[in-house]
Amino acid sequence: MERKMYSEELAGIKRLTLEMGQKTVDAVKFAAQALMTNNAETAAKARALEKEVDLIYRQIDDRCIVSIATQQPMAGDLRFLVSTLKIATEIERIADYANNISKMVQRKFSHEDMSPTESLKPAVDIMAREAVSMLQEALDAYEKNDAELAALVPNRDALVNRLNKDLFRNILAMATVKKYANELAMDFHTAVRYIERVADRSGNIAEYVYYAATGYRFPDNKK
Repeated sequence: MERKMYSEELAGIKRLTLEMGQKTVDAVKFAAQALMTNNAETAAKARALEKEVDLIYRQIDDRCIVSIATQQPMAGDLRFLVSTLKIATEIERIADYANNISKMVQRKFSHEDMSPTESLKPAVDIMAREAVSMLQEALDAYEKNDAELAALVPNRDALVNRLNKDLFRNILAMATVKKYANELAMDFHTAVRYIERVADRSGNIAEYVYYAATGYRFPDNKK
């Protein structure tokens, strides 16, 4: 493959990865909205996007492996391809979290009295917005190959972790006061945990971007 054609192939892989990432951003937004509003139709939108993400992931995986096997890339190109493989895996798993939340809305929450969770939703909304923002920022860093921007993303995880801990305590308190809501509390905490994992994996994406851009891992004091 000529160098120009190879460069176009790498650019195509990047575009596909960004498309996958944006669909995942939208899927997480729909899933969080479905959780906040207990809306099964909104949940269905997230699940449809997750299926599209899975298809794109297979394309990226195949194209990266073929490029590595046939072009014997060196230095920056190899880092890009290896990092993209890992980034695509992280994005695919984030889409899975959106799908899992949406399935819970469709199969459980939309058939239950969710009033015990109403006081928790403002914090969940903030947590979801922060997680989505982290994911979008990590994707922006990938698009620009920007190590400095990537390095900022994991530092934002502290807010998500704090909100997650506060919500866990409040969910336990809800279950203690309202004994009939024990199962609901466990299910709702599982959904919240998926949102927390979105933030974690967005941090992972940022780490791979940093490595692709610099050839180095994040410094030990990144957090």
